[in-house]
Amino acid sequence: MSKFPLKLSKMVLDEKEQQIRDLLVEACTDIDARESDRTEDLVLRFTGGWVRDKLLGQHSHDLDVGINRMTGYDFAKKLQNFIARHPQKYGEMMEGIHKIEMNPEKSKHLETTTTKLHGIDIDFVNLRTETYTESSRIPEMKFGTAEEDALRRDATINALFYNLQTQQVEDFTSKGLDDLKHGIIRTPSPAFDTFHDDPLRVLRLIRFASRFGFHIEDEAIAAMQHDTIREALQQKISKERIGAELDKMLNGPNPSASLNLIGIANLYETIFTPLNYGVKPSEVGVFWHQISRF
Repeated sequence: MSKFPLKLSKMVLDEKEQQIRDLLVEACTDIDARESDRTEDLVLRFTGGWVRDKLLGQHSHDLDVGINRMTGYDFAKKLQNFIARHPQKYGEMMEGIHKIEMNPEKSKHLETTTTKLHGIDIDFVNLRTETYTESSRIPEMKFGTAEEDALRRDATINALFYNLQTQQVEDFTSKGLDDLKHGIIRTPSPAFDTFHDDPLRVLRLIRFASRFGFHIEDEAIAAMQHDTIREALQQKISKERIGAELDKMLNGPNPSASLNLIGIANLYETIFTPLNYGVKPSEVGVFWHQISRF
């Protein structure tokens, strides 16, 4: 029996979600009809956390929309134009659009466009693939397929898509649905490569495992414990980014589980670096004890 029962065949959208889905699909049909030189039809997908949370029966406050053949900004502008041509049906549905430029210093590696539809925050972004260098966690981005976009993500449970045209859940890793059912956290691609490309993913996986009460599979734990990954976490990730993840863990539903997993992964010294916080060597044990009381 599955540990976490899921609705796997056809997710039931609430009223606002259904209206948003219908609007976006109608807009795609209209945009395609106006672009006779297109090489493929537009396909939109709800991605990431919304799909995961919906399958778990939990509420999600925003929607990420992945687009197959244009940037988020280009699609949002065309959507805005479509709505303007159908004011009686959609006139009050969409608020203004805002382009958010790349900002690697704040871990914003890709341009996205945000708006609100029916009062729900929406992010539009193109599907992509990523290439990393040895010295940086800032990737080079290119347009990618849905499978490539799924495989670049941090965890299989975060790599599930909901295809707006077919209204079906898509699992391009072939593991996401099973992992969600059985409460397993694993990476879509080899764990060592996933963490080496972006070491912040180590902390994200720990946070998701503690939040949902899931088990991190052995390959991922072994990769977290590897000296190369621990060094990359120290060298590539700023204290601010580490602190942001820790804050989410400690203010989450199970902070003690997060700290336990940090200990299992042998990451206490790497993450907390007590000497950098003015703690004397003789006080390190007390420092960790104070943290562990969570």
